[in-house]
This record gives sequence, C-alpha cells and structure tokens, in this order.
Amino acid sequence: MTERTATSLDRRTALKLAAAGAVTAAGASANVPASAVAQTKGRHFVLVHGAWHGAWAWMRTAPLLIAAGHTVSAPDLSGLGANEHRQAPEVGLHVHGRDILNHLYFNDIRDAIVVGHSYGGCVLSQVLAGDADGRVAHAVYLDALVPAEGEALASHIPPKVKANFEKAAAAGAMIPPRPPELWEKMWGLTGETAEFAGPRLRPMSARCFTETVQGDPYARDVRRTFLRCVQNQNRLFDKFSAQTKADARFEHGEIDGHHDVMVIAPRVMADALLALA
Repeated sequence: MTERTATSLDRRTALKLAAAGAVTAAGASANVPASAVAQTKGRHFVLVHGAWHGAWAWMRTAPLLIAAGHTVSAPDLSGLGANEHRQAPEVGLHVHGRDILNHLYFNDIRDAIVVGHSYGGCVLSQVLAGDADGRVAHAVYLDALVPAEGEALASHIPPKVKANFEKAAAAGAMIPPRPPELWEKMWGLTGETAEFAGPRLRPMSARCFTETVQGDPYARDVRRTFLRCVQNQNRLFDKFSAQTKADARFEHGEIDGHHDVMVIAPRVMADALLALA
C-alpha cells in the first residue's frame, strides 16, 4: 500500500485505510499507514457493548487503544457482564442510557469518543439525547442501530417480532442470548472466540428492545460516524449504513470484519477507532 500524507486523506478515506487488510482471525493485524492513525493528544474512548454482551467484549481491543496513547473505559450496562446481578424486568434502554451518562458525569469525562456497538447504538442515541453537559464530542455507531427520538430497537424489526418483544416486556420477561448455532452467522463467533464469548453472554430485559429514545439525539452538533462491518450480512445494519451514508450529519466508514470484530480481530477494530481519534 502506498503511503499518503494525513492531509491528503479525507475522513472517509482514512476510515477505509484503517480497515484495509482486515482478516477474521483473532489477533490479526491490519496494514494501516501510520499517516492514517491520528497523531494528536490522547483522547478518551467510552466503549459501549451490545445486547447480551458485556464490557468483556472490548477487553482485547482496549489495550491497543491505550498503547496508542489514549485512555479507555468500558462500562458494563445494568444487568449484563459484571453487573449481571443487577438485572431486573424494569431495566431497559432508559436505564442503560443513564448508566453511560452517569459514567461520564461521575468520572468527569469530557470530550469523549463514545462508541456504541449494535444495540449499544440505541444506548448511544439515548445518551446523546440526555447529554445536557455536552460531554460527548464524537458519537461512533459501530455496526449499530441508530434510533431517532421516539424510536426503539423494536421500531426497526418485523411487526410480528416487535409484537413478541412488546408482549415479553409487558410480562417482565427476559430475552435469552441467541442460541450457539446462530453465533457464527450473527456475530462471526467460531472456535476460540465462541468459547470465550459464550459463557459470558447473559439474558436481558425485553424493555431494552421496546423502550424508545426519550429526547432528541440530534439536539447538539457533535461529530457522528457510522462504521459498517461488511462481513456481517444482517440487512438491518445495511439499512442504517445506507441511511447514515446519505445523512450529511454523519461520516461513514467500513471495516472488513464481522459484527463482533472487537472480539475476533481486535487489531483491526483498534486501527479503525484510532483513525477517528
């Protein structure tokens, strides 16, 4: 790959370069020009995991960001990961949004790059809607849903599935993780990565999928980026990829990895995030 100076790269090109050469083997490295990785003062990344996952999903990627001179925090959302004991029927999107807003406030984190993966994009929208102090500087939707005000995850799925989630939420039910036979197709998890992730997945309240974003995620003018994991064939994320690509408020990039790229290929994930710092 020919070296190019940082000034010759627009942001979309830089994102693509950061993901160049990606492979799906754990510990794989991407062939990224040094010029594609920001050489600025350290930033703080807040990494928000997706449904059924926990902060553990980021444990292979976070050290690479730290080694590059940044600081990182990866909170466990209520009821998930190390907070599994805090699971309850009333835990939903609004509680998860408050988890991250409280994390930002009580740790006095400002100018944050907040990355929301998958369902974490719903959480990110709720965080942006409630960020009265303006602590989020850059919102990164990683292969994620991008709900607007009044929308839930369930707003973007087939009516029959939505009805099932609403029925489960009304009954205070928990939604179990997807069965192992779907992990490769949905998340790209096989072999060692499936063995690592599987025991750590936890059920979550149906309200996570049915509660709508309260407030306007677009009320503040912050930098927004959508990153699409192109090995993930889920058309739902194609929808949000196309939507954000056509929206002037978003930058857009692609990562040659599957949905759980931060678990499968942490070097590729880190390089894509470093290009945004």
